[in-house]
Amino acid sequence: MKVIAMLALLLLLGGCSGTPVQYHSEREIPEGPGLLTGADGAYLYQR
Repeated sequence: MKVIAMLALLLLLGGCSGTPVQYHSEREIPEGPGLLTGADGAYLYQR
């Protein structure tokens, strides 16, 4: 029983990396360059 408790504690502590992570919703378009956009991250029409 102690072994299971220790493993659970190690898993909980191992999941905390200590660095904050920025949340990005899957429904929002991420910033930055994409497959069809340039380095600006936007598609520009030029004539």
